[in-house]
Amino acid sequence: MAGTDVNELPGLGVRAVLGAALRVYRHRFGLVAGSALVVFGISAGIDVLFDVARDAVGDYPGLLAPLLVIAGVATFGTTFFAGLLDRIVGEEERGHPRRSLREVLRTLPYWRLIGADVLLSLGAVAALLLLVVPGLIFYTFFSLVGPAVVMEDRGVFDGFRRSMRLVRGHFWLTFLLVTLPILFEEDVVHGIVELVEDVSPFLVFVVNALAGAVVGSVVALVEVMLASRLAIRKPDPAPAEESPTGIT
Repeated sequence: MAGTDVNELPGLGVRAVLGAALRVYRHRFGLVAGSALVVFGISAGIDVLFDVARDAVGDYPGLLAPLLVIAGVATFGTTFFAGLLDRIVGEEERGHPRRSLREVLRTLPYWRLIGADVLLSLGAVAALLLLVVPGLIFYTFFSLVGPAVVMEDRGVFDGFRRSMRLVRGHFWLTFLLVTLPILFEEDVVHGIVELVEDVSPFLVFVVNALAGAVVGSVVALVEVMLASRLAIRKPDPAPAEESPTGIT
């Protein structure tokens, strides 16, 4: 937003971003909570399938390949949901016209969001295999790819470039507001699931979906709010064209 006085820009501190995210959560609770249950319900169902397949691998080695596929699809979650929430944050934060959930879902770039989600997860896992620190650095720099794809209508790879540019100079703020809460979310959800995993797969699914929706919706809102405010401070020219082999 060129020419905007720095005093007119929305706050970028931890308290300002968290306060704005929680305000949106209160104003649009039904839409945020409802979409969170759908997205994290799908993720919870995939997690249950993953656990069932993992237990059967010892007896049926041929299941190893499908297990890896399920593990990859299980990454469907935070990045996709953050992209969805960008529509809501845009209405509250940037004055965009208000839309129903049906209208929001109809206009989302699904394949780009899913592609970004999978690539981010695979890249973070690959970096973690080297050392924990490179994995955390990788994830932090590219954690805003979902909002970047939706907010500025970018392709997958251009979304990764935009995320890195947004985070550059604000690494520790992004680490504190996005990376650490996502790690916390994983620990909380898995900790709750472990308490009921010996009861029944259905109960595991219900608990996983509810815990993921409650914690994940707040984490994703903070991520989108941070991306929105960083984008105002770092305006970018029109999105770069993707290569013919890029995901669009």
